[in-house]
Amino acid sequence: MRKLTLLLAATWTLGCGAEPSEPQGGGLSAECVQLLPNCLENQQTCEHPAAGPRCVPCPAARYPEDDGSCVLIPGQKLSHDFPELTTPPGEESLGLCRSWTLSNDAELWINAVELEQTESSHHSNWTFVPDDQFTGPDGVWPCKERNYDQLTGALAGGVIYAQSTQAVREVQKFPAGVVVRIPPRSRIISDIHVLNTTPKEAKGHAKLSLYAIDLADVTVKLAPFHVTYDGLEIPPTATSRFTGECAIDEQFESIAGRSLDMKVYYVLPHTHALGSRFFLEHLGGSRDGETVIDVRGFNGEARGRRYDPPVDMTGAVGLRFGCEFDNPRSVPVGWGFDDQEMCEALGFAESPVAFESRVSAAHPGPNDGAVQTFSAPCQSIVFPWDQSKVGGSP
Repeated sequence: MRKLTLLLAATWTLGCGAEPSEPQGGGLSAECVQLLPNCLENQQTCEHPAAGPRCVPCPAARYPEDDGSCVLIPGQKLSHDFPELTTPPGEESLGLCRSWTLSNDAELWINAVELEQTESSHHSNWTFVPDDQFTGPDGVWPCKERNYDQLTGALAGGVIYAQSTQAVREVQKFPAGVVVRIPPRSRIISDIHVLNTTPKEAKGHAKLSLYAIDLADVTVKLAPFHVTYDGLEIPPTATSRFTGECAIDEQFESIAGRSLDMKVYYVLPHTHALGSRFFLEHLGGSRDGETVIDVRGFNGEARGRRYDPPVDMTGAVGLRFGCEFDNPRSVPVGWGFDDQEMCEALGFAESPVAFESRVSAAHPGPNDGAVQTFSAPCQSIVFPWDQSKVGGSP
């Protein structure tokens, strides 16, 4: 445990003082129809009590459709409750992992993942690995005890889910027929990063649910990608922007034998409380600069976004991504935990390759008005992702 030098807090309220009005399409009032895009950005729908319209989460085992309706998550549900964790007030817990051995004799085609947590989880990354690796009893254990880290787990099996910062419930739902494959005899593992920003002891647990569909219903198999700006040097008392340009077209073509043509189905951005914006866009080609995702502010809600239809990256040379930060402190902020910052995203795409792109420096650029800009070369590791057996071979 480490005492925080700065307690992070985020509050965000949506709503206005309009009186109830007649429902429109999907059962929503006119005011809710107007508010709905803001709600959907946080995986919520809109309700309109007498006090005025407001964004609200869907119940467990449901997710919001684009029309605001909360619908049941389809598929066979497999759930696991993890042991309870206790975190003292104002402290942060790192270095622990948890595991769930699936004991699945057949492959699982996962169309959705649902996380529910009351443990003050700040962020968690979930992988699947063969169940003969990182062996030991399920539950909570020190990551170093089994030589586990996120990259090692992802390379051993694959990535299944990442949690939005501080989200208490989140659904990673792909369009119908779109899946991540988990091979037979797999184990789910996640790191644990608990951040208790309250003056009281935090006690709770996490529950993860996988929603599997039949192979006959599978139409698209996904590969993961991850972009991260590790070289953050956020200046004090300033607004700043850090941008990385990650060209992967040559590596893509050398592996796939064709030009880059991946299709993005899901993106999950990640910053901490100083993050005022995350953006991801086309790099190169006739659609250079076209937005894939542009999320403003930090609010502790579920910010993962699905795309139906997917974002077609054909003609691009890669991805441009970055973050803006508002740093009110008198000292610079770097990459890290505690009161430091991050700028990254996990995505899933229909693609013959998976990739990890990283920016590890921050070179000053020209100011954009009052915004200080920084950038540096992006280094990418691109590797084949067998679409016939996404997630590796049994």
